[in-house]
Amino acid sequence: MNSEPLAGRRIVIVEDDYFQAEDSRLLLERAGAQIVAISATTPNLAELLAQGSVDAGLIDINLGQTHSLDFARALRDHAIPFVFLTGYDAGMLPDDLTDGPCISKPADAEKIVAELCNLIPPRN
Repeated sequence: MNSEPLAGRRIVIVEDDYFQAEDSRLLLERAGAQIVAISATTPNLAELLAQGSVDAGLIDINLGQTHSLDFARALRDHAIPFVFLTGYDAGMLPDDLTDGPCISKPADAEKIVAELCNLIPPRN
């Protein structure tokens, strides 16, 4: 088994809870990923893409006073896969965002990495 299954992959984390964001960062970095950004609010995707490619997103739905659904749609519009990591039930997602993985918190670290690996196309 590859000890760094996300080696070289550039991932954005959208999470308003500092401890969850740090746990996610450490988990993904141990899996070999490069964290492009960690944001407690919805980041500007155009600005992120101007800094380089983004291979995937790990996104919390509820960001305090707002939500990340429009950011998820922006990722999808750019063919960038994402995983929702949330305290919400997947049933609350709007119909246009139900086709991707939604992992409930607290989540098993291996499941998060596996879902991201399943979504990101292999490099040639």
